[in-house]
Amino acid sequence: MSQERQRIPVNPGVTLEAALSLPTEPAKAAALILHPHPLYGGSMDNNVVQALEQAALAAGWAALKFNFRGVWPSTGQHDHGQGEQQDVIAAAAWLRDRLGLPLGLLGYSFGTLVGSATAPRLGAIAAGAWIAPALVLGPLAPWPPHAGPLLLVAGDRDPYTRLEGLEAYAQGLGTRGRLVTLPEADHFLGGRESVLIQEVSAWLAQAPL
Repeated sequence: MSQERQRIPVNPGVTLEAALSLPTEPAKAAALILHPHPLYGGSMDNNVVQALEQAALAAGWAALKFNFRGVWPSTGQHDHGQGEQQDVIAAAAWLRDRLGLPLGLLGYSFGTLVGSATAPRLGAIAAGAWIAPALVLGPLAPWPPHAGPLLLVAGDRDPYTRLEGLEAYAQGLGTRGRLVTLPEADHFLGGRESVLIQEVSAWLAQAPL
């Protein structure tokens, strides 16, 4: 694996700090990873974000993680999930321009809400994974009808999501959706990183490209 630090421009007032990781062999696809809530310490250095990065690499994918606007040293200010959608669009465009590979979208907590709201504007999406969606902040937007398969993962002791809501969401996707419930796991998934890597890497490895 190799990693490159990057700066991704969004607009004249916002530039994102990012890190692009490449697998040892030529990448099959590229995963864009979205971190948890900035106002509660979320950043691209989060343990779940790092697990998603490792999962993508294990599946033979490249991985781009970045800090949303206002998360130092990304410039700009936190925008409650609105301006952050522009961050995702800019990062996805940069990743496609750089590698020219099928795009996957992975998010954790707040990142799932921003990602689901932005997904319909990203064009083709090969696969996705939403980890511990923070449904207390709002609902997930519908997964685009022409996007690839979507994996949902949540702990059964997570007070910030609603498992019944995730079950209904996954069922609504038919064969494109799957929900994995982790027993005795909370929202932060501490100690469950290896299980998460295994589930997500297997999901990405079987995605149609």
